[in-house]
Formats: sequence, structure tokens, C-alpha cells
Amino acid sequence: MKFLLHKILHWEYWPQWLVYAPVVPVYIYYAIKARTPYFMVAANPSMENGGYIMESKFAIHKQLPQRLVPETILINQQSDFVAVKKQLKVSGIYYPFFCKPDIGGKGRGVMKVENEMQLQQYHNNSCINYLVQAAIPYKNEIGVFYCRMPDKAKGFISGIVGKTVMQVKGDGTKTLQQLIEAVPRFYFQRKFLFEQYKEKLHEVLPEGAFLSLSEIGNHARGSLFNNFTHLNNPQLEAVFDKLSDAYDTFYFGRYDVKFNSWEELYDEKSFMIIELNGSGSEPTHIYDPAMKLWQAWKIIIQHWKIMYQIAAVNHKRGVPYLSIKEGRKLQKMESLIAEKFKAREKLHKQSMPKGAMPKELMKAKLQVVK
Repeated sequence: MKFLLHKILHWEYWPQWLVYAPVVPVYIYYAIKARTPYFMVAANPSMENGGYIMESKFAIHKQLPQRLVPETILINQQSDFVAVKKQLKVSGIYYPFFCKPDIGGKGRGVMKVENEMQLQQYHNNSCINYLVQAAIPYKNEIGVFYCRMPDKAKGFISGIVGKTVMQVKGDGTKTLQQLIEAVPRFYFQRKFLFEQYKEKLHEVLPEGAFLSLSEIGNHARGSLFNNFTHLNNPQLEAVFDKLSDAYDTFYFGRYDVKFNSWEELYDEKSFMIIELNGSGSEPTHIYDPAMKLWQAWKIIIQHWKIMYQIAAVNHKRGVPYLSIKEGRKLQKMESLIAEKFKAREKLHKQSMPKGAMPKELMKAKLQVVK
């Protein structure tokens, strides 16, 4: 019951279906106009399923300007691990790096891998093909939602979200478990965190020491999202116009970006694209804790309208929509993948002997503030 009132009063923690339920009639209106609820696949013609569902992250990655993306390789889940090690060696990607499913969402299956043992565990427990992606050295992370009408030369940025990953600060008296349980945002992630740090939960963090609990900038994984849309300007929009021009027929979605400083980003310097998400993207700046629910609804509706308008223009140009039958088939496939992840995770936990998570899996580094 701890923090129950906090969860009720702060809608960012509500289930997604509950947040969206009141505005669903608006979506139904556009679905009726398009004669299919899967009209969004026409928003980005060159993306598999418009980037709405079951799209390959690696295929999207290959269409991005390669100088602006981290080195990434696709691993066949059925490959022998010896072959995986050879592929990794040839790629020139070094530990630590990130692994994530080629078909994923909401941070599912994303993990920072520190060493060969962790990679082998990830490989053995993966149920689909996955990416190995080099770590990006820049400290800041944002999501930039970009839109452009197909008949227009320039687009616009409709929202920017800043991402702050979970981090606790030691006071010299509280254990890691107590520090996690003291903050609502971390407390709601306790199941995941307690599993990841079960060897460290009873350790007392030194005063002034920081421990990063996650390096995944995802709201479902506990990151704090802030609305940075006010930092948009014509210079930044020009940067993303140029990026989007380089990607064949991309009109609607979100760039996840790491960068060094805003000044350099405005000047198109010192930044890299983690990934590009298509028409299945959310305008995640709505999850800023200061955002009112009615404001979030307004933004969601605005983006549905833009997505429909883009898809409708492309459809008139010959880009097909998905039929209800085709769309439901894809959704069932996506649900099966999600269930496989849950089953593999459960099986992995059951088969792991107590205390078998070696220290190497828990190599959390403490940064002492001087």
C-alpha cells in the first residue's frame, strides 16, 4: 500500500490503457475515415509497417546516416555462441555495450552488457534476434518527435523529452534497499531493481556516493521524463529536417538521441542517434510529472490528427493501409513475442540457483561527489 495515493494522484504511473481510454473515440473517428484502424502504417512508407508494429530496428538503423549512429550488429538468436563471439570481434564493438531485441518496445529486453559472461547469458535467454550496439559516450539523452507533411519541404518538431535515468545518492546510513524504497519512482520499479541488485541490497552507500540503477532511458524502466519542447528553435528543426531528408519517406516519429551539449546539438555537432521510432511512437514529453492530464490528452489528439493527415496524403499517392485482418495478425505476433519474453524471464529466474548471480553481473560503479 506504500505510495498508493502517490500513484493514484500522479497519472504518469497509470496503465497506458487507462490514460488513453477517454480519448479513444477520437482515434475511432480517424479509423472510420480511413476505413481501418491501421491507417498509421502509411505514415512512413519506407519503414516496415510504417514503424507501427513488428518493425526491425536493425533495418531502420541501416537507413540512418551511418556517421550519426553507433556501431550496431544483428545477432541471430539461434547462432552458436562461438559464432557470436567471432561476429562481435569482427565488428570492433567493445565491452560495455547494449543488447536489445530487433523487435521490441517499452524497454523490453534492453540490457547493458559488461562482459562475455553477461553476453552469453543474454544470448542463451533471448527468444528472438537481437542487436549489439556500441555505447555512446555522450551524457545527455532526449527524444525528439518530428513530423512533416509529405508534400512539404520542411517539417517541425512537435515535442522534446529529456530523460534522466534512475540514480540514488548514499547518505552513509541507509542501505541500497532503503534508498530504493524511499523514492516513489524507484519503489515502483523495485521488483526489477531488487532482482538486478540482490547482492547489494543490504550494502550501505557511502555519503555523497551515487549509484546508477539503470542506464536505459525508458519511462517504463523508471526514467524521469521532462518536457524540453521549449528548447526547440529553427536551428534544431533544420538539423532534424536534414536527418529526415536522408531517410527515404520518413514523416512521423521520434528520434532517440544522445548528445554532449545543447549548443553543439543546435550546431549539428557531438550527437548520435540511438534509434528511430516510427508511427508506433508516443509523444513521450507528455510524461513530464508537471504535465496535467488534460494537456496530455490534447497532445495525444494533436499527434493522432497529424499522423492521420500524413497517412491520408501517402495513401492517395498509392501507399496501402493495413486491413483489419492483417493488423490483427501483426498484433498477435507481437503479443506472442511479449509472452515469450515473460516466459523466458520467468524460466531464467527459476533455474538460477540462489546466489548464482555472480559479482560480475552486479558491477555497479560508485561515483563519490567531492
